[in-house]
Amino acid sequence: MPATQANSKMRLTRIALMRWLRHRKITVCICAVLAFVLIHWYMQSDSYLIEEFTFPLPGATTKKPWSDFFFGFCDFAGISKSTTSSPDKQLQKYVNYMAEKIIVNFTVIRNIDSISVKKFTLYNSGNEDIPFFKWKLYFYDVGFVGFNSFPYPRGLPVDNSELLIFHEAGNLYSLQPTDQFVPFIHRGDTLEVVYDTYGPHVSKYYSFPNWFVSCEGCVPRVLKCTVGEGLEFVGNFSKREQLKRSQDDLMKPFTAQDRFKRNSAVRNTRKAPIHSVIPTPLKMDGWEEDSVFVSPSDWVVNAQNFKQEGKLLAETLQLSMGNSRKNNVISFRQGHVNFTKNSNLHRQEGYEISIDPKAGTIEVIAIEAAGAFYAVQTLLSLMKKEHGKSRNSVGYSFPKTKIMDAPRFEYRGLMVDVSRNFVDKKTILKLLDVMAMYKVNKFHFHLSDDDGWRLEISDFPELTQFASNRCLDPTEEVCLPPSLGSGPFLNLSGTGFYTATDYKEILSYAKSRHIQVIPEIDVPGHARSAIKAMELRYKRTKNPKYRLIDPDDRSQYKSAQGHTDNAVNPCLDGTYEFLKVILRNLYDLHKDIQPLTFYMLGGDEVAGGAWEKSPLCMNLKQKHSLHTYHDLKRYFFRRLMHEMEKEGMSFGLWGDAVLDKELNPNPLEEEFKGKVYTYSWSNIWEWRRGSLAYKLANAGYKVVMSPATYFYFDHPYEPDPQERGLYWATRYLDSHTAFSYQPDHLYWNRGTLVNGGEMTDTVLCSGGCPPLTEPKNIRGLQVDLWTETIRTPEQVDYMLFPRFLAFAERAWHKAPWESMKDAVKRNKKHQSDWEKFAQKVGHKELRRLEEKGVMYRLDPPGARFSASILEINTIFPCLPVEYSLNNGASWEKYNPEITTKLSHRGSVWVRSTSFDGQRKSRIVCVEES
Repeated sequence: MPATQANSKMRLTRIALMRWLRHRKITVCICAVLAFVLIHWYMQSDSYLIEEFTFPLPGATTKKPWSDFFFGFCDFAGISKSTTSSPDKQLQKYVNYMAEKIIVNFTVIRNIDSISVKKFTLYNSGNEDIPFFKWKLYFYDVGFVGFNSFPYPRGLPVDNSELLIFHEAGNLYSLQPTDQFVPFIHRGDTLEVVYDTYGPHVSKYYSFPNWFVSCEGCVPRVLKCTVGEGLEFVGNFSKREQLKRSQDDLMKPFTAQDRFKRNSAVRNTRKAPIHSVIPTPLKMDGWEEDSVFVSPSDWVVNAQNFKQEGKLLAETLQLSMGNSRKNNVISFRQGHVNFTKNSNLHRQEGYEISIDPKAGTIEVIAIEAAGAFYAVQTLLSLMKKEHGKSRNSVGYSFPKTKIMDAPRFEYRGLMVDVSRNFVDKKTILKLLDVMAMYKVNKFHFHLSDDDGWRLEISDFPELTQFASNRCLDPTEEVCLPPSLGSGPFLNLSGTGFYTATDYKEILSYAKSRHIQVIPEIDVPGHARSAIKAMELRYKRTKNPKYRLIDPDDRSQYKSAQGHTDNAVNPCLDGTYEFLKVILRNLYDLHKDIQPLTFYMLGGDEVAGGAWEKSPLCMNLKQKHSLHTYHDLKRYFFRRLMHEMEKEGMSFGLWGDAVLDKELNPNPLEEEFKGKVYTYSWSNIWEWRRGSLAYKLANAGYKVVMSPATYFYFDHPYEPDPQERGLYWATRYLDSHTAFSYQPDHLYWNRGTLVNGGEMTDTVLCSGGCPPLTEPKNIRGLQVDLWTETIRTPEQVDYMLFPRFLAFAERAWHKAPWESMKDAVKRNKKHQSDWEKFAQKVGHKELRRLEEKGVMYRLDPPGARFSASILEINTIFPCLPVEYSLNNGASWEKYNPEITTKLSHRGSVWVRSTSFDGQRKSRIVCVEES
C-alpha cells in the first residue's frame, strides 16, 4: 500500500476516534440506559420474580463481610475463630448467648387506617459483646408485615437500613443484618426495629411466644424472654392509639363499673332455679314439693329397648339392670311421642320423660336411640345426689315432672381446627363428652390446613412423617415452617397427628354419644401442608401421579394467612387422584364404626390470582369456556363431587366456595340438590355478606349457620387487650351475644357496626335483604373454634366455655321471644329468658363443667362503690368472688348478703374464682374516690 494512502487511512481513523471520544459521554449514557432498561425488564419478568420469590431459608449462603477477615486473626468476646476447629461451634455460642441474654420488648405504637405500626427492641443484657455474624431472629405476626411493599424477596429495610425483614412463610418473619451492619452489638446496646403491618393490633394475645434465633449451620435457640404463654415481653395497651382499631372505633375495654352495669341485668340470687336443664326442654311440667329417691340398693333399670342408653344411666347411678319390676324402676321404651303440631322440630331425636313418685317409676319413651340418649342427659341434669333415710345410704333424687322434648335443628355442631395448633386426643374426647351433655350432635373435625396435616393416611406416609411437624428446617424435608408461636422444635403445639387407631377411638367415642364425626380436608386453598408433603413424595419417587401443583405455574398470589403457595391445582389429574385416595382411607377408617356419609371439602379463602399463569389451567379454561378463578373453583368442586360420589353421600363446603364474584350463589345442579351443605360464616353487614345464609338456602343449598359475629369462639369475650382471640369479625363475643342469636329471623340480628356504631337499614341491606323462601334448607347451627391463638388444652376450654352453653341453648331450643314481631316486647322477654339461663349456669352448670375437668373462663366481676359500700356482681350469679384492699397481698371472700362499709380510699382489686378455689379470673380494679 502506498505510504500516502496508509497515512491518509490512519488520519481518518484518528479523526473518527477523536469524534467518538468527544461523544463518549453520550455513548456511555446511552449504553447505561440500555443496560438499565434490560436489567429492569428482566427483574420484572416472570422468570426472575418466580425464581426470587422464594422465602430465604436459614441455610442460605451469604457474602462474608470484612469483619470475617478481621475475626480470622483476632480473639473477640473470648472466642478465637482462628483457633476453633469448627466455625459452626463458634457461631453456635453466639446464638446461644443471644437466646439467653437478648431481651425483647414488643410494643404497638398506633393503629390507623387498617395499618398498625409496631416496634420491638433487642437489648443485650449480658456481659459480652456480640460480634457481627449472619444471625437470623425469627418472629411471628398475623398481620402482613410491610403490606404496601409486599413482596420483598431481597428484604424489607427497617429504618436504619442495616437490618432487613424477610417473609419466611405464612406468619413467620425473620430479622437479619446486612453487610453494612455495625460490627458489634455491645453489652448494654439496644436495637430498635419499627415496622408496619396490615390490620389492627389491639390485644396482647395477638402476639405470639417462642421467638428464636439461628444462623447457617447453627441449632436454633428460643429467646428465653419470649418463652411461655404469659407474653411478658409484650408491652401494655393503655393509649387510645393502641386500643382503637381505627379512628372511628367506638369500642373500649370495660371498666369494673361498666361490667357491673352489664351484669345487673341478672339478679344475684342465692337460690338455685327449679328443674334446671340446659338446653331448655320444649315442654316441662314439674312440682318442687315431690320427688323420687333412687337408691342403688333397690332400684333397677329396665331397657328392653335402647339397651346402650339404659346401661349408660345404670352405670352412672350405680344401678343394676332388670326386666320384671313394676316399681322402683327406670324403664326405656320405644314409642311415639305426642308433640304439639310443630313442623320445625327434628322429631327423630325427640323423647318423653315421666317421673312419678307415687308409682315409684321413671319412664323414658323415645322414637330412636338418640332420643333415649338425650333423655338420659336430661335426667343426669335433673338429679341431685342425696342421702336416704339412713345416713349410710346414698342415692339420687329426681323431681316429679313430665318432659316432652325435641330439637329445633337436626344439625348442632362444633368445629375444632387442629391444624393451626394441634389439639391432643384427650382434649378431643373431653369435648365430645361435654357436647353430649348439651345435646350437640355434629363434630366437624378440621384435620388439615396450611400449618399441619393431622391424620395418618397409610397410602401417603409423608403426610404425617413430614406435614404433621413444624420446626426450623432449611431442607423442608423434616417439617413445615414454624408458625403461630410453635417455635423451632418438634415438641411444641405445631406438631402432632392422630394415628389410625387414635382416629378410630375418637369415632367410637363419638358414636357412643350419638355424635357424627365430619372430617374435613380443606381444598383447594389452605392446602400448603398437603402440597409440600406430596412434593416431597414426588422428589423421592419421581412419580407425578399424586402431585398437587403444576410445576410450570407462574401465578403470584397471597392468601389471607400470608401464604403464596397453598392452593392445589384444579386442572391437574393428580389432585383428584390424591383426594380419591384420602376419601378411600376415610371410608376404611369409618366403615366398621360410623360409616362415612358426610365429607367436608372446605373451599374457603382461595386467594385471588391462584392458577392465573398455570399452562394447564389456561388450556382447561379454553377447553371448557372458563374465564375466571371463580369458574375454576366451580369446575373443581363439580368434578370432585362427581369423582368422589358415593351412594347417600353428602358434601360440605364453606359458604364462600360456591359464590361468584358478585357474592351470589352458583346454580346448584339437579343431581347435587339435597347433598351439598354450605357453612355460612361470613356475615359482616358492611361487607355485603349479612344475608348470605338466606341466599344460599334459597338457591337450594342446605345451610348450616355459623355466623362469625355470634359463633366464632376464637374471638375475645371482651374488648380488652388482656383477652385472647382474633377480632376481624367482631371486637368481642360473650355468652349473652351467643344466647341472643335468632336463626329464624336473620335480619333481627342487627347487632352493631364493626366499629361499635349503630346499625342502619342502609348498611343492613347493602348486600340485599331477600326473604327466606326455602326455610327447610336451614339445617342447623355450628360453633367454630379456630386455633391461631390457642396452643394449650386450657386455652381450648377457656375459649369455648361457658359461652358454648349459650350456643347449645339456641341450637336445641327455640325460645318464644324469638317469634315476637314487636321489638320492645321481644327484647323484654329475651332479657327475662337470659336471666333464667344465667341463673342455671351460675348455680349449677359451672360446677358440672368443673366435675368434667373443664377449665372454663372465669368472667371478671363487675364492681362499684355505693355510699362507700363495695358492690360486686358476676355475669353468672353464685360465682365466688374475692376482693383485696392491699393490691393483692391478701384476699377476702365477698358476701353480697353482708354490706360492709369500707373506709378504704383508693383502688380495690376484685376477681372471681372457680367453685373449687383452684382458678382465678383476671383481676380488675375499682376506685373509691
